Amino acid sequence: MDEDMLRCVTEQGFAARTLPLPLYVRAHAEVLVPAADAGERLDLRAADIPLLDVAVAADRRGALRQLVERAAVLRILRSDHGSLRDSLPDSDGDARADARDGSPSAVGVGDSHDEAVARAIYQELARRRAESGIEKGTLITGRDQAEGPSGVALRGVDGRIDCYLLGETAGVPAVGAVLRLDRLERPLCAVVCDLWERRGVERAVQAVLREFVVTTLPRRDDTDRAHLPHGDFHDVVAVGETDFETLAPRPPRDETGELRDRLRLHGHRASVRVLGPADRAALVACRLEPTATSEPSADSEPVRRPTTGTEDDWRPRDVAALGLRAPRQLSLTYERDDVRIGRVYHENSKMRTAYGTLPVVDIAEMSPPARRLLGQAYRDFGHARRQYPMRPSGQPRLLTLDQVVRRRRSWAAMGDGELTRAELAHLLTLSYGTTGAAVAGQDLRLPLRATPSAGGLYSSDLFVLVDRVSGVEPGLYYFHPGKRLLQLVDDERTLAEVAEYTGYRERAGEAAAMVVYVGAFRRNQWKYRERGYRTVLLDCGHLAQSVVTTATSLGLVAHPMIAFVDDYFNAYVGVDGVEDAVLYLTLLGPRRTGDEAA
Repeated sequence: MDEDMLRCVTEQGFAARTLPLPLYVRAHAEVLVPAADAGERLDLRAADIPLLDVAVAADRRGALRQLVERAAVLRILRSDHGSLRDSLPDSDGDARADARDGSPSAVGVGDSHDEAVARAIYQELARRRAESGIEKGTLITGRDQAEGPSGVALRGVDGRIDCYLLGETAGVPAVGAVLRLDRLERPLCAVVCDLWERRGVERAVQAVLREFVVTTLPRRDDTDRAHLPHGDFHDVVAVGETDFETLAPRPPRDETGELRDRLRLHGHRASVRVLGPADRAALVACRLEPTATSEPSADSEPVRRPTTGTEDDWRPRDVAALGLRAPRQLSLTYERDDVRIGRVYHENSKMRTAYGTLPVVDIAEMSPPARRLLGQAYRDFGHARRQYPMRPSGQPRLLTLDQVVRRRRSWAAMGDGELTRAELAHLLTLSYGTTGAAVAGQDLRLPLRATPSAGGLYSSDLFVLVDRVSGVEPGLYYFHPGKRLLQLVDDERTLAEVAEYTGYRERAGEAAAMVVYVGAFRRNQWKYRERGYRTVLLDCGHLAQSVVTTATSLGLVAHPMIAFVDDYFNAYVGVDGVEDAVLYLTLLGPRRTGDEAA
């Protein structure tokens, strides 16, 4: 479970945050940050967040697994002991008090103790292989040069990822990846060790993508990026080729036993210490030591010891030393539970297997009454005691599209004058009136509107709360698009009263009228099922844009608003908020005289 890995991070005194990646990076990234910068509070300051490390994998669990290991490394480095120089029991249970080769420890995490030990050993071997100097390798072919086996990749970029077999270290195959992009100053490299070479290719691609992600992150100062401990072998010479399909299709049956045997054969043994509880995940630290009776065999790559610096310089490095800081968007935090319902809705409204999840609709096979229903996408308050025709006469003087786009501003100053009835009629007709008809079958003419709608089902209704419109008494009206009428719905509440239930009371009180958009879910959910909710929202957005654009072309101010109390507005309009619901508002008013601000 992802949450188990996340707890393993937090229990070590750190926090993990998801890092948004460019769309051309097909992977998942998590960053390690101080516990104080966990995403458990709303932070609108866009303050700097120290970035301690970066992990890139095919999915969130894989990235969190890497962060658990790096959090453990940081915890070790920051402890009073500084590094693992104390007694460590080895994998056979013996105590090993000395650290004769001075090797820094690697950390591994896994679902089992054996898996954690193997991951730690692979990391330590990869470090040694990278530092041994790499000059040649066997190019792995037969795969997309930008992809890994699990789809972790760069796409649509000018470059490639080449993977190589780089021989063995202590009998364990090493796999390297080189990322070459035209706009990079130099290629990026990463090396991993793994008994299963196919998995090694995948891990190498993930590791080099991590290198790439690190290069894209902002820095806290102008210092150059320090060299990362993955080696620099971009000039590796390909001495042969091997097809990816020829690599072993599965790992050894007893991976840990095979790994232990190869280490012993090449003169190494592993000292291991358990660092974390085993109830969720095993977390271990591991150090490779030479045995007292044997030397590494000739097929192992020599390990070049550092000629300068202290052994402290050889410890695993904290990425914070690179001067990185988290991207600004990490400050715009929210809890996953805050958006869980939205994510459930989005997942359940996806269309799957082409159109297989939707019923097949053939209008020709529908009965005549059913077909007529498709052309009656409106309500009708025909018995209202007040109705006003909305059939504009003459042609209004409209701004050009270029002027409309440049002039539109939601917060443009409104004047205290009235809208004219003609302006309101033009606005409603040009944004949602019937503008034509389409023939469907031999006996049905479907009305066409000024605004598009999913399936031509027109799931949105327009209500207008009038306050100052010449020739129209104040009140809430329904706009009947077919009859082009304003039909009275309610005249007991004023706009000033209704404005109290919006997020911008004073601004709403300035308006001469308010457009209220109501979604009629039943109109299209019979056809689009769960996806129908999306289409209702899209229809409403199309309609709102038409209202805003038309109002601006008429020289009016249109201010869209989503801040309102849903239950109040649903009750005011007279809908239940379930089958039908208020979705959006737009304030309308005359532009203040002399205000031509762009």
